[in-house]
Amino acid sequence: MRTSLALLLLASLTLTACGGTTTEAPQPTDAGDQTMSAEEALILQQVNEARAQSRRCGDVSFAATTPVTWNGFLAAAARAHADDMATRGYFEHLSPEGEDMQARAEAAGYTNWRELGENLATGHAGADVMAAWLASESHCRTIMNPKFRELGVGYVNRPGSVGVTYWVQVFGTR
Repeated sequence: MRTSLALLLLASLTLTACGGTTTEAPQPTDAGDQTMSAEEALILQQVNEARAQSRRCGDVSFAATTPVTWNGFLAAAARAHADDMATRGYFEHLSPEGEDMQARAEAAGYTNWRELGENLATGHAGADVMAAWLASESHCRTIMNPKFRELGVGYVNRPGSVGVTYWVQVFGTR
C-alpha cells in the first residue's frame, strides 16, 4: 500500500489534485473549530452547490451527491499549507521537506481518517477559483467524489508572493 500511495502522490503532483487515499478507522465526532473566513465559507457553499448537481469530470460522470460539512481540523491543515506555500514561494502537494496532506491533516488533529483528498490553486480570485477547479478533470473528480464527507479550506492573499493568492481544499472522511 505504501508503494501505491507513493505513486498516487507522485502522480498528483503533476495534476495539483489528489483524489485521496484510504485507511480503515472508527469515525470521531469532533469537527474542530467551526470558524470560517468569508472566502472559505464561499468555497464550502460552492462545493456543495456543485455536488448537488450531476456533472462530468472528463470522461467520468458523477451523480449528484451529499454535501460536505466543515471540518476545522482539515481547515487548519489547509490554511497552514496555503500559508507555507505563499511564504516560501512553492506550489506543490508536498512541502519542500516532503510533508504530504496525510501528515498535515493528522498534525492538525484530523485522525482516524479513511479518505483524504486535496485540491490546490494559485493566482485565482475567489469568484473564479471554483470554476477553474470544476473545469479541471482531476480537481472536479476530487470535488465530486461521493466518499468525501468533510471539507476544510485554506486561503491566503499575499501581495508580493509568487502566486499572490493560494487556495487549498482538503476533503476527508472518518
